[in-house]
This record gives sequence, C-alpha cells and structure tokens, in this order.
Amino acid sequence: MNSANEPCVSIVIPVYNRRSLLGEAISSALEQSFENIEVVVVDNASTDGTWDVCQEYASSDGRVRIFRNEENIGPVRNWRRCLELARGTYGKILFSDDTVDRSFVEKAVPFLDDPEVGFVFTSAHIGSDRVNGETAYRFPGQTGKFSASRFIEEILRGGDAPYSPGCALFRLQDLRENLLSHIPSPTISDFESHGAGPDVLLFLLTAARYRKFAYIDEPLAFFRAHGGSLSLSEQRRHLLRCYRQAKIWFAEQYADQKTIRSVCAREWKRECREEGRWRSPRVVLGQYMEKPPQLSLLGLTRFFRKGHVANGNQ
Repeated sequence: MNSANEPCVSIVIPVYNRRSLLGEAISSALEQSFENIEVVVVDNASTDGTWDVCQEYASSDGRVRIFRNEENIGPVRNWRRCLELARGTYGKILFSDDTVDRSFVEKAVPFLDDPEVGFVFTSAHIGSDRVNGETAYRFPGQTGKFSASRFIEEILRGGDAPYSPGCALFRLQDLRENLLSHIPSPTISDFESHGAGPDVLLFLLTAARYRKFAYIDEPLAFFRAHGGSLSLSEQRRHLLRCYRQAKIWFAEQYADQKTIRSVCAREWKRECREEGRWRSPRVVLGQYMEKPPQLSLLGLTRFFRKGHVANGNQ
C-alpha cells in the first residue's frame, strides 16, 4: 500500500540531448487520466538545453521531479538511476522521444492487481509521427491475461512481442531487480552503452517469476522511428547480436536442453541470414556460449540453397 505522500505509479524518463522532443514526452505523462502518478526525469548531463526543459516542467507541476547527473553515465546506468529515485508501486519507463496515450496507466494498472500477472503491455504505433507508421506488438491479438510461458516462447522465437519496456507497466521492484547492467558473454561487453539486451531481459526475467502477463490490444504507446533505424549497418548488426546474446543467455539459465538447442539453431540461422553467408554453427554460437550445443543440420540444408541466405528468405 502507498502512503498518502507516495504515488501509485512512477513514470520515469531518462534523457540525454532531447531538448526538442522531451516536452512532448513529459506532457503525455502528465496528461494521464490516472491521477496518482509522479514523473521522474533524469538528465544524463545533456549539453543542448535539455535541462532547461526539465526545469520548466518541474516549476509548473509538482508531480515532476527532476535530477541531473554530473557526468554522462551511459543509458543503462541512467535507467537504473531513474528507478532508484522513483517512489511508486508500479513503474513505467518512458523514453524521451516517445509518448503514451492518456489512458495508458488507467487501463494498465488494474491488471497488476492480480499478483500472478508480472507485467502488462500494449501494442505500439511506430513511425515518424502518430499518423504515419505501423502498429507493432499485436501478440497475442486480444486484450486479456495469458500464460507467461507463452510470452517467453514468443520472444525466444523472435515473434511479435516487445523488446522495449516503453509500452509496458511493471512493478517497480521487478524493474529494479531485473534491469541488468551486464549480460555474461564471451565476446560482447558494451551492453551498458546502448541497452540492447538488458531491455528485453526486463520482460524475460520478470516473466520467469510469474504465471501470467497481460496485454491490452490498443496502440497506447508511440515509438518514434528515426531515420536509418532499419538499415542493416554494422552498428545495427551489433545490436542484433546483443539481443541474440540476451536470448541465448536467458535460455541457458531458464530453459531445458531442447529449448536451448532450438533457440541456438534459430539464432544461428538468423545470423547467417544477416551476414549473407553460411557460417559454422559452432563458430557463430561460440560468440555467445562457452560450450555451444551440437546442432544437427538435418532438415536445415534447404535454408542454405543457392541465393537463399543472401536474399534473406525464410
């Protein structure tokens, strides 16, 4: 139970150099139809006037609490600082270039009254603005409560489930405990500098603790798509490898051997497709595991027929 002075929901906004977009994010948080909220903004030592925007909102609305890091501590550590400063029972991460519908919190909170539900997420509109773009995360396609194992399976197979917590509401304690700064990896060490991997593990590690998750079949979150975000540049390939590491590590910790082999086979094929060439399963998986499993190539050779990998066909 919250005391009279504590908010029920903390909407936390980590920010760095988003002067032109931050106001829209904060406004969408303050416009929530659910009244018992706080908005926690942590500026990661911005240099573009973002702190001025923070001060403007804090001076005009007492629900806004603002903090500024003396130096840039990287995105994941700043996410963690937001969560440490939050005072609510439930936590909503809102990235500074995104927004949420005014009914998001009101519609999401009742699902977490059920102690068996670990988190609730909504579909999201992704585009350059709220008009242009597409709706993502329609899994499972209808509003309700569903088995947490079903969510885990959807993530591990690369289905239409969210990686970004920006469309979800969690218990604040789960966010604090399940936001990892580092994922054990033989080859990747920069998770703190971008957050690809720790974000999806927020969902996976929380799902592993609960019997259910909840879904609202409405696009109540807006994710701003930036130019070039879909290009398969070397940086993009690296982020995909980070997500690959997160899923493989999670499977190693929580899944049976059959599931681990299935995840490894699937991620090996994806990496070959992304690279446009065949590579040995042991070489590929050696980037992510100390002891890769032995994978059978039986039934997978058609995937590598002439032109198949290069064309990205499935």
